[in-house]
Amino acid sequence: MPRSLRTVYRLIPCVSLLLVLPPATHRLEAQQPPPGLVEVDDARRRGFWFGVGLGAGGESNDVVGVTQSGFSDLFYQPTVSLRAGGTVGSHWRLGGEVLSWINEEGDAVESLSSVLFVAQFYPIKAAGLYLKGGVGIGRNAVDFDYGFDVGDTGLAGLIGAGYELRLGRHIYLNPAVDLVGHTYDARAGGSYRERLINFGLGVLVQPGR
Repeated sequence: MPRSLRTVYRLIPCVSLLLVLPPATHRLEAQQPPPGLVEVDDARRRGFWFGVGLGAGGESNDVVGVTQSGFSDLFYQPTVSLRAGGTVGSHWRLGGEVLSWINEEGDAVESLSSVLFVAQFYPIKAAGLYLKGGVGIGRNAVDFDYGFDVGDTGLAGLIGAGYELRLGRHIYLNPAVDLVGHTYDARAGGSYRERLINFGLGVLVQPGR
C-alpha cells in the first residue's frame, strides 16, 4: 500500500473524533443554566419559616337582635399580616399569625385584628397549594387621636387557601384568600358577629440550609 494512502487511513479516526466532539460540547453547554438564573435543586418544605403580607379585606357584621338580613355589605380596607412557625413534614406547616384590617375615619382608627394558631396542609407534596385553618382571639377596636379607645374581644376562627410560588432557594411569593370570623359579647350587653374576607399577597421566607 502506498505511504500516502496509509497516512490517509491513519487520519480518518482523528477526523471522525473532531466531527463528534463539537456537538457533544454544545450539549454540555446547553445543560448549563443561562447566566443570571438561580438553579433550585431542592424544593422541600422544612424548618423555620416566616412571612409578611398586604391585602384588601372586606369586613361585615351581624348584630343579634337588630333587624337586618344577615351580614351587612362588605366594606373593603387594607390589611396587613405577619406569620411565623415551623415545618413538621412535607404536608404540614404550623405557626402563629396576626392579621389586621385597618380603617381610618377622621380622628379615629377602627381595626379588626386576629391572633391565631394556624395549620397549613399541602395535599400535593411537590406543589405549593395549601389549605389553612386557625383558631384564636379576635378584637374589634376604635382608637381615637386623643388617647381614648373602645373595643370588644372574642373568639376568632379562620379558613383559607393559598399557594407558595418559589422565587429562589429560600423565598416564595404567597397569594392567599382567607375567611375570618369573630364572635363577641358586646359592651352594650348583647352579642354580635363580624367577619373578614381577605385577599392577600405576601412573601414567605424559609431560611433552611
